[in-house]
Amino acid sequence: MRLLLWNKTPKFGNDDDYADTILVHLFNAFFDEVNGRRNTKGGYYRVNYLSTTCHVYFGSVTGATPDGRKAWEPLSDGISPVQGADRQGPTAVIKSAARMDHARTGGTILNQKFTPQLLKGEDGLDKVAQLVRAYFRLDGHHIQFNVVTAATLRAAQADPEKYRDLIVRVAGYSDYFCDLTRALQDEIISRTEQEAFTPAMRETTTV
Repeated sequence: MRLLLWNKTPKFGNDDDYADTILVHLFNAFFDEVNGRRNTKGGYYRVNYLSTTCHVYFGSVTGATPDGRKAWEPLSDGISPVQGADRQGPTAVIKSAARMDHARTGGTILNQKFTPQLLKGEDGLDKVAQLVRAYFRLDGHHIQFNVVTAATLRAAQADPEKYRDLIVRVAGYSDYFCDLTRALQDEIISRTEQEAFTPAMRETTTV
C-alpha cells in the first residue's frame, strides 16, 4: 500500500492539475487561519515558506504520512516538492510551484538539484536562464540550485577531507556540505536529481 501511495498517486511538482489544486486549497486554508493572528509577543503571525533546516527536525518528530513518506524522514524544504516526487522535470516543478500566490507570503524558497551535465555549454546555461525567467514571469518568488550529483555528495560523506571546499544550497542559505549534520546531508542527497529539461521547455519558457 505504501508503494502504491508513493508511486501511483498524483504528486505536487509534476504540473498535475489534481495535485496542484490540493496545494492551492491547503495554502489558502492555512493562510486564512494563521495570517494576522496575534502571537504571544504582541505582534502578528505572518505566513512564509522558508524552512531553513526546520524541515529536517520536524520530519524527525512526524510519523508516516499518507503520501507514502516513512516515519521520521525529513519533510520537503520550503515549497519544494517532496524529495523524489517531482518526476516530470524542472519545467513541471516551476509550473506547480507558481500555482500558489507567492505575493501573499513573507517569502518562499524553491530548491532544485541539477547535474553538472545539464548546464554544460552555452545551451545548458541558456536553458537555466530561461527557466528562471519563466518562473518569475509566472509570479514565482525565489528559486535556487545545487549543481552537483548525488554520487559526489556521497563521496564527500565518505571522505570529507577531500571535499572541504564543496558548498551547497541548503534552504535559503549556503554552507559547506561537510559541515552539515548527517541528517541534513542525507536530505540534500535525497532531493530529485534533474538530468534533463522536459521537451516542452523551449516552448514554455521562451522570453
